[in-house]
Amino acid sequence: MGGAPLAEDPLDAAQRELREECGLTAARWHELMRLHTSNCVTDETAIVYVAEELELGAREPEETEELTVRLLPFGQALEWALSGRITDAVSVAALLRLARAPRRQTEQ
Repeated sequence: MGGAPLAEDPLDAAQRELREECGLTAARWHELMRLHTSNCVTDETAIVYVAEELELGAREPEETEELTVRLLPFGQALEWALSGRITDAVSVAALLRLARAPRRQTEQ
C-alpha cells in the first residue's frame, strides 16, 4: 500500500507500488472502493484496487522502507482482519468489501 503525488494517476501509482513493494505485476486491475482515511484530520482519499492474474518478479523497495511481505490465502487474510491481526484500516475495509463481493463468495 502506498501513496502518490497528486499529479500521478492513481492506477499508475498502485501498479508502481505493487511492483516496488511486492515484486508483483498484474494483467488486470479494477477499482474496488474509495474511502476517506480520516475525514476529521485529512482530506485524503484512499483508492483500493484489485489486481488479478499476478506475476512475480523482483521487489524494488525504497531505501527507507522496511517491509515484510506475506502471501496469504484470502480466507486467512480475512480472518486476520477480523481477529485484529491486520489493523491497517484501509486493508481491513478492502478485505471486508472483497468478502462481500459476489464473485468472491465462490472462490473461498
